[in-house]
Amino acid sequence: MATASSAFAQDTSTPKEKKMNLVYVGLGFGLDYGGIGGKIEYLPIENIGVFAGLGHNFDGVGWNVGASYKIKATDHLSVNPVVMYGYNGVLKVSGASEYDMVSHGVTFGVNLDIYVGRKGNKISTGLYVPIRSKKFMDNYDAVKDDSRVSMDNELLPIAIGVGYNWKLN
Repeated sequence: MATASSAFAQDTSTPKEKKMNLVYVGLGFGLDYGGIGGKIEYLPIENIGVFAGLGHNFDGVGWNVGASYKIKATDHLSVNPVVMYGYNGVLKVSGASEYDMVSHGVTFGVNLDIYVGRKGNKISTGLYVPIRSKKFMDNYDAVKDDSRVSMDNELLPIAIGVGYNWKLN
């Protein structure tokens, strides 16, 4: 009597755990932190982050809300295109307060998340290009042309941000 048997196997390895519903809270400086302040970031799905920043922008309260797309470069680094809306420039003129102004608008940029330690905390640093209103830029030009005003700082076409962010879950 002859017998035959067959065996079939299927690879059912567990997929990598998806990193979703993560929450970070951070302290730092830059547009994404509202100036000098704090930021909260929520990742509803693995590669998308939404955030809000609130801080002091040297003229009052600064805020920004935005989104980023996380591109994982290594286990410890992601490169993230960013778009945000909120404060993106401040003019504060001593002795000529009629020029004081805060610009609100869209800002584009890229930031790096550098993951440190075992808890998933990260250092976030970014380079941003603010799109400032014509009214704000005209006001800035008027400040430069006013002989009563001595400019200590030029308005830069880019902005930076740096902060430390703690993973909450």
